[in-house]
Amino acid sequence: MTEAPKGNGGDAALALRLSITAHALAAAGTLDALSTGFTLIAAAALALAATLGIASLVAVAALTLCLALGLVAKWTAMRARFDRRLLSMLAAEARGATLSTDVFDSVMLELQLLPRAKAGRDWLLRCRRALRLPLRLGALVTLQALLIAGAAGSVLLA
Repeated sequence: MTEAPKGNGGDAALALRLSITAHALAAAGTLDALSTGFTLIAAAALALAATLGIASLVAVAALTLCLALGLVAKWTAMRARFDRRLLSMLAAEARGATLSTDVFDSVMLELQLLPRAKAGRDWLLRCRRALRLPLRLGALVTLQALLIAGAAGSVLLA
């Protein structure tokens, strides 16, 4: 699909698909908040361990990995927020029959926000790919929680 049909009501199905995807991406905000909390806990635990000199090597490694995953999670959450806002804007354009995939792709290519190989893709595929962001963020947050639990367990068992 390269361009939305130019009817009176726009492309209602496309507008709804874009809007639903944008709403699903909004859930990433909660996951971002959890990740931020886990990242801050890991940073505080590392600082405390360095100050008191009580951390095991396993705990330090787990907390350091948790910090690194927190940075990846921040990037993923930022990307989800950007895509959410973009898809909300595009849904409004699709409702008004002013959405042109060709123009959108051209602008995104000019801004270097879209790889050339991804231009011209169907909107259903684009929405499905965007919906991977909250799933990826959920996996990162889960890993962070497990790492913090593992670090705590290694300190308690030491």
